[in-house]
Amino acid sequence: MKVLLPVVMGAGMLGWTQTKPVPKPLPPIYTPDLAKWKLELTPELGGWLTEGKQELRIKLVDPKDPDPPKDEEVSYNDDGYQGEGNYVEPPERPAEELRQERLREEEAAKRTAWRDRGLLVWFNGTTTQLSVRVGSSSHYSAVSQNGENRLEIWEPDSGKRIVRSWWTSASRTRLMIHQVRATDDEGGGGSLEILEPNGDLASRGKRTTSGGSLGWSNEYLHPTPAQGTYTVRWTGGYRGGKPFHLAVEAILDGGTDSERRWRFERLLLPGAGPATLGTLDVEN
Repeated sequence: MKVLLPVVMGAGMLGWTQTKPVPKPLPPIYTPDLAKWKLELTPELGGWLTEGKQELRIKLVDPKDPDPPKDEEVSYNDDGYQGEGNYVEPPERPAEELRQERLREEEAAKRTAWRDRGLLVWFNGTTTQLSVRVGSSSHYSAVSQNGENRLEIWEPDSGKRIVRSWWTSASRTRLMIHQVRATDDEGGGGSLEILEPNGDLASRGKRTTSGGSLGWSNEYLHPTPAQGTYTVRWTGGYRGGKPFHLAVEAILDGGTDSERRWRFERLLLPGAGPATLGTLDVEN
């Protein structure tokens, strides 16, 4: 009786060859239709305004954008930054790996080059050029003059344009709270916050329902502050740098016989916060 033994044949005996997987081809570079773009401005402007300074958000939008960017503020978590003195030098990488990384970066820049645009802003006779990226918000501060104000924003490539006009009276800002630069400031980061008597929190770039606004320059303005207690706070910054000395000043009814001033000072540790600096009372 014959016993049949299994025969194991190698890939070479059968004529098989192993090939590396073919990389998936990249999609074609996106070509935007500029006619469909939109130019957005917030907040809306018009009519009579009592605030002398407007913090504006300008955004050029492509409705067909295949990968729209997100407007996110940079934040640092416990794992995102390890602090001064803990930096570890990364290992050396082969030249070919570095070359491939550079080629990928160049390809990515080539594919997103269409986002880089320029805006022309005319405001009360002054011209400003803004470099923007399609899908990302840009900020612009407009300090109104007494009487009529006119703002015009134009994107030359698409021809999109926004025109706004409004009026402001000669009314003054009753309450102003702003950061004061200190000589020993080590740039610890963070930002100012104001808690209003009704519980609204004014943070950077936002306006409260009562009309208070805190600009990106850490300056809080309120033309008609409600009676009550205002709490001045400071958010935590990044964990790098050194402890820094913070000073914040508040002025109520500045330039009048009833002017009142407050000054809050504190030594802050990088990344510590939010910290309450103090309170002030507004009386009508």
